[in-house]
Amino acid sequence: MWRVYAGGGVVTSVVLLGLPTGHSSAQSPPPRFAPTTCWVDGDWARDVRRECGWLIVPESRDRADTNTVRLAVEIFRAPEPTEPPRVFLHGGPGGPGGIRMYSEGIARSGSALHSDVVIYDQRGAGLSRPKLCPAYDTAGTSPAARRACIGELEAQGIDRRAYNTAASVADLIDLRRALGYVSWDIFAVSYGARLAQEAMARDGRAIRSVVLASPTARGFSSQAEQPLSTQRALERVFHACAGQSACHDAFPNTEEDFYAVYDTLTRAPAAVITERADSGRDTVWLDGKRFVDNVRDRLLNRPRMTVRRLPFLLQELRSGDRGRAAREIAGDGSGTAPDRALRSLVNCADHAISGRAYRTTLDSVNAIARPPFRRDADEACEEWVPQLGDDAMPAPVRSDNPILIVTGYFDDRTPTEQAQRIARAFSRAYMVEFPDEAHDTRPAACHAAIITQFFADPSRQPDTACVSAIPPIAFTTGWDTRGRGP
Repeated sequence: MWRVYAGGGVVTSVVLLGLPTGHSSAQSPPPRFAPTTCWVDGDWARDVRRECGWLIVPESRDRADTNTVRLAVEIFRAPEPTEPPRVFLHGGPGGPGGIRMYSEGIARSGSALHSDVVIYDQRGAGLSRPKLCPAYDTAGTSPAARRACIGELEAQGIDRRAYNTAASVADLIDLRRALGYVSWDIFAVSYGARLAQEAMARDGRAIRSVVLASPTARGFSSQAEQPLSTQRALERVFHACAGQSACHDAFPNTEEDFYAVYDTLTRAPAAVITERADSGRDTVWLDGKRFVDNVRDRLLNRPRMTVRRLPFLLQELRSGDRGRAAREIAGDGSGTAPDRALRSLVNCADHAISGRAYRTTLDSVNAIARPPFRRDADEACEEWVPQLGDDAMPAPVRSDNPILIVTGYFDDRTPTEQAQRIARAFSRAYMVEFPDEAHDTRPAACHAAIITQFFADPSRQPDTACVSAIPPIAFTTGWDTRGRGP
C-alpha cells in the first residue's frame, strides 16, 4: 500500500466497497462506431498510424425514441504495444475537447508510444455533435440569453437532462466496448478526472490504472469551495514572492497591492482598450470581479509565464503604468468560457448548484473567505435542469486500482488539499505536487517522466527525485525593454 505524498502529507487507505457497474436501459438504440477521415492534420501526423471515427450513442439511454449524439474519436496505434491501451479524458466540462488539445503532442511521441492511445471529445464538447447553443458562448450571461439558449435546445429536441457525467461515463464504457478493449489505462485532467472516478465506480474491472491530474472530486463540490481555494492560491503566490529576496525587495506589499487594486476597481471600473484578432479594437470594463477572474486565469496552464509576472503587474496597477498593466491583465477581452451551455448543464446536474447541500457549503466557505473571492449561489440551475431531485453529492469512489494523482502548488481550481481528500478513498494512491505548476499545467520533463514510469508499471512507486530539483518560479521585476511585457 502506498502512503507517500511528495508534497509533505500522507495518503491514507480505506476498505474497498462494492460499486455498481454498467448503465441502466436496453431500450435505446445500441452504440456503434463509424470510421471517418481525421479532423485535424499536419506534418506531425505523417509518420504515425491513426484512425478516426464517430462513436454514435443514444442521447438518452432510458428512451427508445431518443436522438443520437456523435462523439469524435481518434486512435493512435503503437507500432509494437507493450502496455494496455490508454484513453485521455479532457477537462471542462466543454472546451476544445481532447482531439485538438492532445493529437499533435501524442503524434510527436511517434515510436515512443508503448500503447494504443485513444482521444475523444465528450458529448457536447469539441468536435462532437450536437453543439449546444454555440451563440451563447459570446451572448453574455443575462437571463434573456440563457432563456434563448434553452428555447433553442427545446426547438431542436435536445434533452437537457442527457448532458451530465452519468451520461458521459456511459459513453466512455460504450467506447471501450466498441473498440474491443477488455481493459485500459486512463489519463484524466480536471473535470475529466471527475469522469474517471465515475468510470472507476461503474467499470472498475476494466481499468488497470489511472492518472488523475488536477482532479475535480466526485464526493464534494469543488465549485462550492472555490472562494477559499482561490484565496489560498493567491496567498501562495504572495508567499512565494516574499520568499525571494529580489521579488520581496521590489514588491514588499504584494498582498496589500492586490486588495487595494480590487477595492479601487470595485469603486471605479476602468475602461481598457484591447486588440482582438476577430474584431479589432474593443473596450473591456475591468471591475473588481473581472480583475479577480483575470488574475485567476493566470493560474492556468503556464504559471512560469504568468504567475511570475503577477506581483509586478499588481504594483503597476496600484501605482505605476496602470493602463499598460490593465491591458495585460484584461487580455484581449475574449475570456468567455467555451461551451457555456454544456458547462452549465453538467455542473448543475453534478453539483446540484441550486440545492441545499451546495448552498450550505458555499455559505460556510463565504463566511471564511475575504470579499474579493466570495460568490453568490447560482440561481440559474432551476432553469437549466428543472426538478433536479436529490441535491446531495455522490459518495467518494472507493477503489483498489493503482492511482497516481498529480497537482500544482498554485492550483486554485483543484488544490492539493482537495486532491488529498480524493486520495483517501483509494487503497493504492500516490500523490505528487509540482512546486511550479497550477491547474492543468502541460507536463514538463519531470512531470512527464513520473507519469511514464507509473503507466509502465503501476504496481511500483515512481521515482520522484526530480521534483526536489525543480527550481522555483523566478518573479520578474520590470517591463521588458523591448515592449513585450515583464
